[in-house]
Amino acid sequence: MNKTLKTILSDTPLVKNLENKEYLDIILDGCNTLEQRFARVDSKLVLQELDKKRKETGRLPQILKKMIREPAFPRKLGELFGC
Repeated sequence: MNKTLKTILSDTPLVKNLENKEYLDIILDGCNTLEQRFARVDSKLVLQELDKKRKETGRLPQILKKMIREPAFPRKLGELFGC
């Protein structure tokens, strides 16, 4: 879990890019909000990629997998980063 949190925290500066309109337009890809954009994310694909990463860096905690599968995950993630 510690390794996962360190990875998430190391990516935190990327959230500042959301203040850049051009960057936000690219990320939103035609959606009006981050929540709409995250709703388009294929959770199965995310889990596959996380599984690949887990094999490279260690075991991904089951609690994190469960969180990602939750329908409210994109909204919670946005709230975490103040979006």
